[in-house]
Amino acid sequence: MGGSNGAAQDPTAYIVPARRVRLRPPANDNRAPLGWRVRRMIVYLLILALVAGIVFI
Repeated sequence: MGGSNGAAQDPTAYIVPARRVRLRPPANDNRAPLGWRVRRMIVYLLILALVAGIVFI
């Protein structure tokens, strides 16, 4: 089909690395900025409150 051997392959067919299969992200020492962590916690608490409101009311 022309081009190099790499260009002739299907781009969607690739081997998934093992770290993508795991549910946890790869470990690193870099923590997210405090603002991101606070926002994420607020979102989690909001979702939890909405679910609790639906279940217990």
